[in-house]
Amino acid sequence: MGVVFEVAIVNKDLFHNYLAICSDRMASVIILIGVPASGKSSLAEQMLRASSQNNSSSLTHSKTQLISPDRIRASLYGSSATQGDWAEVWLQVQEEFANAAKSQQSVIYDATNYKREYRKDIIALAKEYGFKPITGIWLNVPLWICLSRNETRDRIVPEDVVVEMYRTLAYTPPSLSEGFDRILFRDEKLDNEWID
Repeated sequence: MGVVFEVAIVNKDLFHNYLAICSDRMASVIILIGVPASGKSSLAEQMLRASSQNNSSSLTHSKTQLISPDRIRASLYGSSATQGDWAEVWLQVQEEFANAAKSQQSVIYDATNYKREYRKDIIALAKEYGFKPITGIWLNVPLWICLSRNETRDRIVPEDVVVEMYRTLAYTPPSLSEGFDRILFRDEKLDNEWID
């Protein structure tokens, strides 16, 4: 099971330009992929800040909206640590995608997406609402780094859960065959570089 895509090194500034181009053409979706403490939420916040520098600032940073099951759980149940009823969370995710599509906002979807079925579900939802392109960003961070970062988080995920998610993602990495138009992934060996 290999990941099928062209390989090129992409400079961080080119990556931000790519985000701006996608936002200017049509509503796009960026699907973050990675285990807990891989840096997904931090990257999402950086992308929102970059987006807001190009547009007027608002709660959704003008043309880009962050959709996060953790934020939805915090809203529904008072804490992002409370897993709650996934059907209820998923309904809210669908509503937020529908609202973003109606207002022509691009979306950054911040979740682990460590299982292929999770990625396929969110890709199908993005396609249903006409988002294009659909880009996957895989933060393929070494397990030991994630475990170390996890120890310093406010909400620590049990180590065995992180390890199992890591193994699952390593066994079923994201691929274009899932419906992505593009997949970028972070190579920790090359500082500030992305592979496309």
